[in-house]
Amino acid sequence: MAWHETWNEPPPRRRRFFSRDGFLPPGVKLILLLTVGVFVLEMFWAGPLFAVGSLSLRGLMRLQLWRLVTYMFLHGSTNHILINMFVFAMLGVSFERQVGTRRFLWIYFGTGVAGGLFEAVFNLLMFLKYGAVRLDVAGHTFLTMEAVGASAGVAGILVAFATLNPRALFLLLFVFPIEARWVAIIYALVETRHIVGGLTKGWTDNVAHAAHFGGMALGFVWMRYGAVLSRWWTRFKRRDRVRSEVSPGWRDDDEAEVDRILRKIHEEGIDRLTPREKMFLQDASRRRGGRF
Repeated sequence: MAWHETWNEPPPRRRRFFSRDGFLPPGVKLILLLTVGVFVLEMFWAGPLFAVGSLSLRGLMRLQLWRLVTYMFLHGSTNHILINMFVFAMLGVSFERQVGTRRFLWIYFGTGVAGGLFEAVFNLLMFLKYGAVRLDVAGHTFLTMEAVGASAGVAGILVAFATLNPRALFLLLFVFPIEARWVAIIYALVETRHIVGGLTKGWTDNVAHAAHFGGMALGFVWMRYGAVLSRWWTRFKRRDRVRSEVSPGWRDDDEAEVDRILRKIHEEGIDRLTPREKMFLQDASRRRGGRF
């Protein structure tokens, strides 16, 4: 039997369904599967799913906080889910590979939740200004009007992508090239116009413009200032951990006295300390684990 150089090579490794090697990264694939799966269930149980999962101001007032997440998986029509998932997949593939799956999912769900909160606040302001106005034939008011769709999370991904890649080119209508930053800016201006118009002139349409704006706002802040906030949070946790290590006998008065003694050393020198101050500083250092 003739020897072949490939006989001793290990067999090719099978790609796992949620591996990073495929056409769709795992985060994008997960969201697409869940969203499409829920839409299929809507064909049979739309009423119960909307009753339990849609977003409304009254639901949040009843502390049904899960609606801030579940509304992202519900859609009102085939066009609704097709547009949302097309834009999501188009941006999500490259964006997830840039920031990583875990961060990508945090941004998607975080901006979706922020959008839901913005929409609830907007509906509350509209209710306080215009009262219990009937908005449709079903008799919904600003308290009970339901919001569904992944648009807030998709808008957040769009702005986050544009913040990270401002000069990336999109093909508007598949023909006209336009930079990502201008798409995000124009989108934000359009949504702002609808929000201001609603607050000043009344109900405009059945689109959750405030949810879109909320998702975009958090997407921008996350990508522009997320690193700064992360460093601040890390320092805060480190300082809190140091405080937790202090003995139970440590008081705020002791902290103030230590600051006074250290300031005196800095201004006058350690030789100017009294015996009592030296003993207090040694005892404080022992209780603080030698951090003076």
